[in-house]
Amino acid sequence: MDARTLAKSAKALILAAGLIIATTVVGAAQDAPVPLGTAATVALNSWYIAPPTGQALLGAHTFDLTGGNLILLGNGQSVSFTGSYAGVKGAYLLLNSSNTYTYYTDSVVGQVVLTFSDGTTQATDLIVGTNVREWRTGAGATVNLLSPTANAAQVWSGTAQAGMGGGTAVIDMLSIPVTIAGKTLSSVTLNDTNTFGALHLQLAGLTVDYTAPTPTPTPTPTPTPTCTMNDHAGKVSATTAQNVPHCIAKGKDDANAG
Repeated sequence: MDARTLAKSAKALILAAGLIIATTVVGAAQDAPVPLGTAATVALNSWYIAPPTGQALLGAHTFDLTGGNLILLGNGQSVSFTGSYAGVKGAYLLLNSSNTYTYYTDSVVGQVVLTFSDGTTQATDLIVGTNVREWRTGAGATVNLLSPTANAAQVWSGTAQAGMGGGTAVIDMLSIPVTIAGKTLSSVTLNDTNTFGALHLQLAGLTVDYTAPTPTPTPTPTPTPTCTMNDHAGKVSATTAQNVPHCIAKGKDDANAG
C-alpha cells in the first residue's frame, strides 16, 4: 500500500470518527431540574417517611429535591418559575393533591401553563381522578386513582408520617409534552383554580426537558508534511515527493541546485 492509499484511508477514518461524535451531540435532550426556592415551605419528611432527596431520578427524569420542601397551594393560589429553555421537549411536575375527597372526582381543580418566548402558551387542566390524585392513597373517602390514559403516573411509593395519618403515600409525576417543536420555554406556572373546600395542590419537584445547544466544533490544524530525505544528499524521497506538492517543488529546487 503506497502513501497515497494510506492518506486516503486515514482521511476516511477521521471523517467516520467525526460523524460518530456528531451523532452523540446533535439534538441530544437533557433535563434541567428547577429548584423550588423559597415558595417551598413544607418539609417533605414531615409528610412522608424517608422521601427521596438530593438530585433524585424519578420516572426517568432528574429533579432537584435538595431543598427538602414542597409547595402547598390553596384555593386561588399560584406559583411560577421562569427561565429560558430552547428547543423544549416537555415539562415534568411531581404533583399530587391533599384533602382530595370523592366529591372532587372529575373536577378541574388547577392548571399548568407553559409560556414561550414568542408569547404563546400551552395550558393543561388538572382533573381529579384523571391526572391528579390524593397523595395519601391509604386514606379513606379520597380519590386515590389516576386514569391509565393520562400523562400522569406514580414514581415513588412509601409511608405517610403517623402525624399525617400514616398508611401508603405516593408521589406522582405529571408529564406535559410540548405540542409545537422548536419553542423556547420562558415560564411554568401552576395555578390552584379550586374555589371551594380544603383541597390543596402540592408540588414536590419540577424539571424541564430541552435540547442542549450543540457545541461549536473546534477545527483541528492540518500538520505540514515533512519531506523525507533518501540516501542521496540533497534529493527528496520519490515516494513522498510524488504525493506532497511542496515536496515536489523542493525536489526540483534541490535537483537544480545539484
